[in-house]
Amino acid sequence: MNALFAKIAGISVALWQFYMPLLREIFTTGSAVLLPLALDVVRTLNKTDLPGGAKRDQALLSLKREAAHQGIKASESLLRWTVESAVQRVKLLK
Repeated sequence: MNALFAKIAGISVALWQFYMPLLREIFTTGSAVLLPLALDVVRTLNKTDLPGGAKRDQALLSLKREAAHQGIKASESLLRWTVESAVQRVKLLK
């Protein structure tokens, strides 16, 4: 199944096999735990007058603090990805 998807998407099988475990971890662990936190942060910041870039920076800092407070360890890239996912979800639900 993975090889078929990789072929359809134009991705080499070796590249797909390398990234698949990383993507699976991001989508399962990151989304399940961090996304609800990020959505709360983004919705709160959406009501402020800060420009978009400043809102994203503040969202990242707030998510880092909240994750640390709850004992969640996450990489910078996972936190950024989660913030961007939350931003996109909030935009779609407007």
